[in-house]
Amino acid sequence: MPAKTAVRRATPRDLPTLVHLWRELIGFDESLGGQDFRLTRGSEAGWEKHLRAHLGKRDKAAFMGESGGDTVAFLLASLDRPPGIFMEREYGVISAVYVEEPCRGKGVGSALVEAALLWCEERRISRVRVTTDTKNSLGVEFWKHRGFAPTVVTMDRLL
Repeated sequence: MPAKTAVRRATPRDLPTLVHLWRELIGFDESLGGQDFRLTRGSEAGWEKHLRAHLGKRDKAAFMGESGGDTVAFLLASLDRPPGIFMEREYGVISAVYVEEPCRGKGVGSALVEAALLWCEERRISRVRVTTDTKNSLGVEFWKHRGFAPTVVTMDRLL
């Protein structure tokens, strides 16, 4: 029988687990060999502060994904506001999502995304944006299978 999947909003008690999962995400990103993910001294404290800002807010949210009673994933979502010259006033952003490797492909990531999309819909948001490294084929396919499509190409040039 497959492990039961659950999603819930993160609380301050989840901060150590969120920081741990974030570190695993950075390790995964580093393994892709794309962007520079070297961390500064004190980065975990800075990330904890960033995560704390996603708790209990109208325009930010952190979700925890559980499988078999264990916390194995997280997702961060927020609302962004383009300059006031555009008709669209706010749009959703999923800025980070990570599922521990043994739990991938079992619905935890999909459940997190559905929770984030519902959160956006409750705020009358009509568009959600995600970004992923071009070398992250797993991530690109994950988002495509959930109805996301490329709309903007961001290119970097290292100096």
